[in-house]
Amino acid sequence: MTILMRALIWSIAILVAACGGDKNQQAPEATPEAAQKSAAATKEAPAPIAATSSGKVLLVTQSEFKPDDKGDYTVPDKAVMLVLRPSGETYTAERVEDGQSNVFHKALPYGKEGLLTIGANEAMLKLWTKGDAAWSARTLWHPTFGGKFNRLRDFEMADFDGNGQLDLAIATHDQGVVAVMMRKGDAWETLELDRKPETFVHEIEIGDLDGDSKLEFYATPSEPNTASGKDQGGMIVRYAWDGAKFVRSEVASFDKRHIKEILVADLEGDGRSELYAALEAQMGNGGAIVAPVEIRRFDYKDGKYVGTLVTTINDRFCRFLLAGDIDHDGQAELVASAFSAGVWVIEKKGNAYEPTCIDSQSGGFEHAATLTDIDNDSKLELYVADDKNGVLRRYDWNGSQYTSRIIHRRMVPGQAMVWNITAASL
Repeated sequence: MTILMRALIWSIAILVAACGGDKNQQAPEATPEAAQKSAAATKEAPAPIAATSSGKVLLVTQSEFKPDDKGDYTVPDKAVMLVLRPSGETYTAERVEDGQSNVFHKALPYGKEGLLTIGANEAMLKLWTKGDAAWSARTLWHPTFGGKFNRLRDFEMADFDGNGQLDLAIATHDQGVVAVMMRKGDAWETLELDRKPETFVHEIEIGDLDGDSKLEFYATPSEPNTASGKDQGGMIVRYAWDGAKFVRSEVASFDKRHIKEILVADLEGDGRSELYAALEAQMGNGGAIVAPVEIRRFDYKDGKYVGTLVTTINDRFCRFLLAGDIDHDGQAELVASAFSAGVWVIEKKGNAYEPTCIDSQSGGFEHAATLTDIDNDSKLELYVADDKNGVLRRYDWNGSQYTSRIIHRRMVPGQAMVWNITAASL
């Protein structure tokens, strides 16, 4: 059973239980041919990683499945978070389960208070702490939106109102709700900023694009997911705190394509952030790709957002974008993990972008990834969940090429789907 079919079955099971820039701009295309030529850039290392006990862990949030009558793993099970901890030359996995949801979409460390998780069906925001023997959770928000789904899909945190406490910006399905949980002492105040029926909001990103030294956040409302090839519109919207309320404005809008992945990062290191967006492919009859994935960049100039094309990837979608100096040359790169076209490192050279596939075999519906420094050697590593093969890999640059190592493997590859990977210190 393919990853896409498994993801579609998962979605059906849950049912039961503008644009700036010139579209004619030329940019390097990340094609399958380029992937084959650059496949040698990554070498699979046979030995385990010499992982050190730094106190840092990986939080791997996922949905798990039980076998149906035919033995296929299609029946949603409990939400599960794996805490992967370096231990000598291996990584140990600790399981945290929540039977009130069938997926953990994301987990983030919340200072010294514990770990925050968001779940779906049911929509749950929980704060987890660990005692002497086990994890326990306190529910902070348990909304119902009135549609077919109740999902908390993504969240990020920042001190929006300047009171010294971290607030939460949250994206949801399927009523287009964008909400902010404002921390007020020991209490939380929920602000619903947006609501539109039959709308999925997949992503939240936080940053300062206009250079006013205040953090705003960005979200990606779109039409609901479909595999029919029907055009799906979507947009990127901005919410900025003006001292009393959040003010909404539009960054970019698309009639026939939608965005489920955005990233705010300072790629040049000049102190000014940019916004990167992965436009999903425009599909035709029979699942044919009419226009491939486009990675676009948006800069705030003269009071408006200006879009430029970074590169294209010959795939249906790309739902993880990262930024960091993965090859340790002093210049940050973009990392894109696409549905079936592999893992790509996109390096900016002057005014051009050069995409290189470092692993053409890795794939997944989400293809979750993160950049972090687990072993405290001041060098970033890349971690990617290859759901196609049921493994989690670590990628390192050794000075001449990327090496990859498997740090976790599922006994049954199709038993789970990873939605997010986050680093934390526990």
